[in-house]
Amino acid sequence: MIYFDNSATTRPYKEVVELVSRLMYEEFGNSSSLHNLGIRAERILENARKTLADTIKASPEEIIFTSGGTESVNMAIRGSADVLKRYGKHILTSPVEHSASLETLKALENMGFQVEYLKVDGYGKILLDDLREKLRSDTIFVNIMAVNNELGTIEPITEAAAIIRENSDLTLFHVDAVQAYGKIPINVRSIGADLMSFSAHKIHGPKGVGMLYIKKGTRLNPLITGGGHEHKMRSGTVNVPGIAGFALAASTKIGRMKEDQQNCRKVREKLLDELNRRMNELGMAIRVNSPEDGADNILNVSFKGVKAENILHFLEMHDIYVSSGSACHSRKDAVSHVLKAAKVPNEWAQGAIRFSFSGENTEDEAVVCAEKLAETMRTLGKK
Repeated sequence: MIYFDNSATTRPYKEVVELVSRLMYEEFGNSSSLHNLGIRAERILENARKTLADTIKASPEEIIFTSGGTESVNMAIRGSADVLKRYGKHILTSPVEHSASLETLKALENMGFQVEYLKVDGYGKILLDDLREKLRSDTIFVNIMAVNNELGTIEPITEAAAIIRENSDLTLFHVDAVQAYGKIPINVRSIGADLMSFSAHKIHGPKGVGMLYIKKGTRLNPLITGGGHEHKMRSGTVNVPGIAGFALAASTKIGRMKEDQQNCRKVREKLLDELNRRMNELGMAIRVNSPEDGADNILNVSFKGVKAENILHFLEMHDIYVSSGSACHSRKDAVSHVLKAAKVPNEWAQGAIRFSFSGENTEDEAVVCAEKLAETMRTLGKK
């Protein structure tokens, strides 16, 4: 199997699976219980919180655990809007965000909030001058992702934070860091965001676990109320084994981040070189939609005149797994909103394939993938 769909999800590290399994059986206590079994679970939970906080240079009390990136994003957006609605209802975001953000913001629009979209360049990168121009006195919230999940574009979030702060101390800034975590260094102090969302399964951790960084002093209303777990921000019995697995995956991934990304860059370049050579031999062209200075683990390439879904299924027949865009939208027969915003011509956008790599991929896999892609295009091109 060649797995080039790591931006959709990653295979958990073996040691993470073993840890989660062991804790589920041996340390099954409720971390809120007062007896010894509960106290042991709480100790595991708080050790994991400290470990994860350290990976982003945050304080443990600034970390709230969630069920994943989508819940974290929802908590950040909805919780902020609910607190700040008396000061204004203007929200800024980019048109290339993940659906977890865009759909949540659409829901807020139906509640009377005004959502305005920033301009982006041909790679989906926000224009800082446009951000500066569109910020208003009643702008209560800005939402920008750190790394685009389809193109790998690295957004200028640190510069954006400074511009937002110049405009108003009231405006909260949320960064969706789900695709950035473990791929680029993250220091919440130097970035300057108020809120940042993260997910475990994108970095070889378990599914169903995420976290939200809430800068100390930031007010946020909870989405889920009940027993007051997670500093009264997210009630419900805490998934201690999953969170422990998240912490182990994060410490492992951050420890090998530089090495992994260097490997991803080699695989990315090898795949691109092989694709260019083989497609030239067929008299066909490709279009690279990802920026050269983007995240090394993502490569978005378009094949003209062929639908991405057909390419995906042809590759699957050879046990090669890629994506036709974000996993949340890949089942829908429509051109990606990200490619539309980046103004990729429709005839190219329909044939866009996202390859996303991990430290476990190899250059040999890239060669095989390019070979099978050439076979695929030779077959599809005859139809």
